[in-house]
Amino acid sequence: MAKSHCNAQNAIEEEDYIELEDSDYNEFDSDDSEEDPTFIDDIDKFQSNFSNVRHYAPETEEMIAPKLGIKDMKDFEEIQRVIDSGLVEKLKVEQCKVYLRNHGLRLSGKKDTLVQRIKEHSEILNGGGEKKFPQSSFVLNCKGDACMGDIVMFEQTVYEGYNIASRSATGPPCGKRIVAGRIVKESYGAAKQQHTFTVEVLWSKGHKPLPPLHPLLIKGRNLYKLNTLRRRWEDESERQRVLSEKHCRGSLARSSREARIQGKISKKMLKGARYGLSITCFFNLNVEIQG
Repeated sequence: MAKSHCNAQNAIEEEDYIELEDSDYNEFDSDDSEEDPTFIDDIDKFQSNFSNVRHYAPETEEMIAPKLGIKDMKDFEEIQRVIDSGLVEKLKVEQCKVYLRNHGLRLSGKKDTLVQRIKEHSEILNGGGEKKFPQSSFVLNCKGDACMGDIVMFEQTVYEGYNIASRSATGPPCGKRIVAGRIVKESYGAAKQQHTFTVEVLWSKGHKPLPPLHPLLIKGRNLYKLNTLRRRWEDESERQRVLSEKHCRGSLARSSREARIQGKISKKMLKGARYGLSITCFFNLNVEIQG
């Protein structure tokens, strides 16, 4: 029961991340690096819009975590005691994963990565995330271009329901929330080479806020439609390097997709030509027989 409720909850949380067909939204679909002309330039105005979300009732709806088995539950209690004692490094890899699994967090990485994730999760609980990454520190427009390593902030509309089959909202909007998170992964879909980011939530507030370090999937073009702001990197030249690498991967992905499409078209044309030739031969044979 808890698992199904959790799945339904996650579906509702992803209303802004509906996977659109190419024909549904093609204005800025050719390249994630395209600058959206509707993107606002007035940072002060945008920050003001964000601040309005503060006045929503702080509905800290309880997020139901996956159910642990009896053994894992006993282990979790011991793990929590170790963490509370400040001895996270003493945990074994499997113990780290029990803690992360209980909170619905990512399990990838070696032990030092898992330990760091647990430490950060403990640190940003109870509002620590916003203290470490205050809203005022998000001062740069992404301008239609985000990359792995960016710490971003955007405002999201939350709807009452979500249809998994049609991947669309089924109810009226019921509020807004702010999400601040770190882009920890990017990928391209095998079929359409659509750019997808994984955003690890650092803090969230407003209507139905997301839990700390919750992994959130979002299409690149949808992220830019949300007028996303980002924090400044310590070394912006390093960001330019990461961005250039992303653009190269995007170009290769689009070239690969174009080659695949052209290959399919060529096969269809060849098949049609063979079919036409067969019909012609059959017709000529009938003429000879009748003659």
